[in-house]
Amino acid sequence: MIKKIKRKYTDQTLHQKVRLSILLFSLLPLLCLACISLPLIYKNQVGKIQEEVYEELQNRADDMNYEMNTIELMAKTVWSDTTFITEVGKAAIDGSLGEYNRYIFQEQTLSALRVITSISQVQSARIHLDYPGVREYSSYLYSMDRAKDSLWYEDRNSLTYNGAWYMNVTDKQSYGTYSDYFTEKNMASFVIPIRISSELTGIFEIMLPMKAIVPELYSDLQNQDIFLIDSKNRILGIEAEGNFGGITRENLEAMMGVASLDDYDAQGIQIYHGVWKHSPVILSVSRNERKGVYLMEITSVKKQYQTMAVQIIGILLIEVLMTVLLLKAINRIVKRLLHDFDIFSECMRKVENGNLDVEIPRLEQVEINAVAMEYNRMLGKVKQLMEINIHREVMVKEAQLRSLEKQINSHFLYNVLDSIKMMAEVKGIYNVSDALLALARMFRYNLRIDSHSVTLQEEISYLESYLKLCNIRYDYYINLSENVEDPARNLKVPKVLLQPIAENSISYGLDELAEDTTIYLKAYIKDDCAFIEMTDMGKGMDEEKLEKVREVIRSGGGGNNSTNGIGLHNIHERIRLMYGEEYGVEIFSRENCYTKVVMTIHAEEII
Repeated sequence: MIKKIKRKYTDQTLHQKVRLSILLFSLLPLLCLACISLPLIYKNQVGKIQEEVYEELQNRADDMNYEMNTIELMAKTVWSDTTFITEVGKAAIDGSLGEYNRYIFQEQTLSALRVITSISQVQSARIHLDYPGVREYSSYLYSMDRAKDSLWYEDRNSLTYNGAWYMNVTDKQSYGTYSDYFTEKNMASFVIPIRISSELTGIFEIMLPMKAIVPELYSDLQNQDIFLIDSKNRILGIEAEGNFGGITRENLEAMMGVASLDDYDAQGIQIYHGVWKHSPVILSVSRNERKGVYLMEITSVKKQYQTMAVQIIGILLIEVLMTVLLLKAINRIVKRLLHDFDIFSECMRKVENGNLDVEIPRLEQVEINAVAMEYNRMLGKVKQLMEINIHREVMVKEAQLRSLEKQINSHFLYNVLDSIKMMAEVKGIYNVSDALLALARMFRYNLRIDSHSVTLQEEISYLESYLKLCNIRYDYYINLSENVEDPARNLKVPKVLLQPIAENSISYGLDELAEDTTIYLKAYIKDDCAFIEMTDMGKGMDEEKLEKVREVIRSGGGGNNSTNGIGLHNIHERIRLMYGEEYGVEIFSRENCYTKVVMTIHAEEII
């Protein structure tokens, strides 16, 4: 039976599957509520109320700890600034400090404390120094006697450098000579001892309202109350006239089931159930052992218990109504959800028919749109790769056509040159014989169409033959200086690589007036790259002309092409096609100084 149902479900369309899934999940809550008994629903409801109380106290505890940690961090930042503390000690006890220096100290050094008082709800950030005759600076630096009414005054000598929190630190208000010393009810202080020298110690205090730590502490909350128990075992925040007025520490210990809060060692948020004035309550407790503070929330749940049954009935009715409405909306929802799939499928069909310019538009569904965008990027990459391959094939075909064109009568010319060379040797005209030999070698080199790649040594030999012929033509002698590493001579390079660059040097760089008519060839291997440099010490170029030549190398469109039609741009493109986009040709020059062409190829390509 189950297999039959699975098979039938598998044969359905996506539209039918989604509609059936939504229907089943819509009916599931109603079926569960109809099958669960009233006591179990009652129990679940109590658990829900408890969970809400737990989360509420957790959020308050997190906010309290964050606020207290922030204050502690600011205090310890000031405490750890030894330069600041030293300047405070000097300004407080140095009676010879001038008026201007005191002004600078108050405006610049004490600015760190002004920054603290501008943050959050901090009311005061001040230093108390235990030193007779200390010089006070209003609002920031005081004698220790000012704090004698504070809770921490008696503990000041036993405080550790971790600091301590004091809640409701003082109930007194100071006036007269102490009118600039801020005190107020319901204030909390974080104090940390400071030690300037063996004779000069003090306390750094940051004071802020207790409501800044727990905002609802003194709020009149209906059916609940938020309060603290500090390290002095005082209950703070209970409204005397509220629903929980008069509650004592013993009452709380009884609800928590402990003999004394001093023995309480539970971690995290703890929830307890109890009774206060004949009404059920939930007590949630969060203990911060390091700060010595208990954060508690007591909530009356009498009304929740009374309305629980009504809520359950209301939920059942709402579920029924929602299910009816959802049944009517299922078809529209499914159609809307599958709309993006239809667009996606239509675009893919167009691509399948050969239209690679199709781009899937932005879709509403985030997940489907992400897939569509990836598909668009993939399609664009495919188009780019196809264009690159087509470009490479065109370049190869053009090279093959040029090679075939060169074959016309090339063999006939080579044989004729060989015959003339023999005649010159018979008649003893050896300079003509050498020139014809060089020219024949060049013809033979150009007739090689079996490969577009040769060794660098073969290119160098071809270049030497070319220069021999040039030395017949020109009135000055052109030398070739070679500085080529032996491993580099076997590098695989594109055919006719060096000759066009030498021709450019002769035509546009060197002349009979040049002091140095040598073309310098250097080749070396570094890591995975091989570098071939050709330099002439001729006319060079200014910056404007050099930039134009570089642009021609990058994008083509003219430039200094050699007589056989292969210019620097063509060399650059052939290197990139052979080795990759990161390789190619670079040119450097200085006017009336030199011109250098650097070719970078892959060093692993060795024949």
